[in-house]
Amino acid sequence: MTAPDVRLDHPPASEPALDDGGSASPCPCVSTAAGPCISPLRVSGRRPGPHSGRSPDRAASRRGSEPDHAAPRSDPDPELTAARVIADRLLRGAFEVIDRRRAPASLRAGVSPAVLGMIASLSTAEVPGRAAGVAVLRTVHVRRGARGHLEVFGSYSRGERRFAVAAQLSHRTPAGSPWIVTSLRLS
Repeated sequence: MTAPDVRLDHPPASEPALDDGGSASPCPCVSTAAGPCISPLRVSGRRPGPHSGRSPDRAASRRGSEPDHAAPRSDPDPELTAARVIADRLLRGAFEVIDRRRAPASLRAGVSPAVLGMIASLSTAEVPGRAAGVAVLRTVHVRRGARGHLEVFGSYSRGERRFAVAAQLSHRTPAGSPWIVTSLRLS
């Protein structure tokens, strides 16, 4: 089998121009007596532009040093940082209860009675996506909300699927953990 002849009216920009006969123009090569022509080695110079062609040093960013081109970060709010740790712990605990790996009473200190009842009922009901696997918390973000509450939002996965989670943290008046989950939304 032979391939059919294909004629290009306009060759791609990366190809040499066609002459009148339809064949490619001769290449500027060095001919040797031993055989076919050898094209000379061309080394391109550095391209203009701000990028050097190298990937950023990820090890340096893991060590805590910022790359030169990054904007300086302000110090995070210590209260939000502490609330994020509490929210992360409570959301992981809630998912363990929903997946029947932990007793609902273990969350009593960190969630309101209404939220605890909802989580307990989800542990006995058939939750969509439970067959895909256990819930794994992926991201947790915290920001200030209205009237002194903190809004928690993030994502979790079950198998290959990703879902959203949202909660509200409120100040606890009695001693113990400074925050309590007063609202929880899973999707």
